[in-house]
Amino acid sequence: MPRLRVGDIDLAYEVCGEGTPLLLVMGLGGDRQGWELVRPELARRYRLVLVDNRDAGESSEAGTAYGLGDMAADALAVMDHLGIERFHVLGASMGGAIAQHLALQAPVRVASLVLASTWGRTDAFLAAVLGSWRAQVEKLAPEVFLAGVMPWAFTYRALQAPSRELAAFQEARAQGPLLKSVAAYQRQIDACLAHDVLDVLPLLRTPALLMVGEDDILTPPRYARAVAASLASAEVTLVPASGHACFLETPKAFSDRVLRFLGRLRLAA
Repeated sequence: MPRLRVGDIDLAYEVCGEGTPLLLVMGLGGDRQGWELVRPELARRYRLVLVDNRDAGESSEAGTAYGLGDMAADALAVMDHLGIERFHVLGASMGGAIAQHLALQAPVRVASLVLASTWGRTDAFLAAVLGSWRAQVEKLAPEVFLAGVMPWAFTYRALQAPSRELAAFQEARAQGPLLKSVAAYQRQIDACLAHDVLDVLPLLRTPALLMVGEDDILTPPRYARAVAASLASAEVTLVPASGHACFLETPKAFSDRVLRFLGRLRLAA
């Protein structure tokens, strides 16, 4: 697996597919494998760059605190290393928040944003949820902690009767380590707690698609609408019969909507 040294961090990344570059950024505690159910469809039309955030997956752990802007700079360093000047960005949850910082750091280079299940400012509700997770992850076994997170990520439909592909994905993931480490997870939470870019998003002219599961209880549609209202060119799409992890719960509907949006855009060379 290729790795890139950025400061004191080794970043693991993967490239697959052909066509216009599309950077994929995963959410809290997750790694590039979280895109597994939508990767095949997206890779048929785009050159995917999948990065493990610092403190996740095969990237190294950070020794100190950081912000989402630092994680955005990590992803940008990978694109620099690959010689990719212009690209689309797809981010989910924390990855969508990172994508906002990335576009603010490099507005000319980011051709479009697809922001799934994300938010622009951590309010009291989200801070309470994240703060409770920060405390619980210290005290509970990883499997117990993650079992408690599942209802925030999936609807009752997926918990009661997961699709075959989702069940296979979850079984495969259960064979490996469930968390990078408690400290790594807490550092990512701390970065999320400090996220607040709503007041500066109006600076962007980047076309954006905000996607959110219609049954998302962690980052409900009001967050997507607030981000869209702050951007000059944005639209909001509700993903039917899906929760926070809509890219896993209803991957076909998710990837179809992403491809329709990106298909309307033309990335200049």
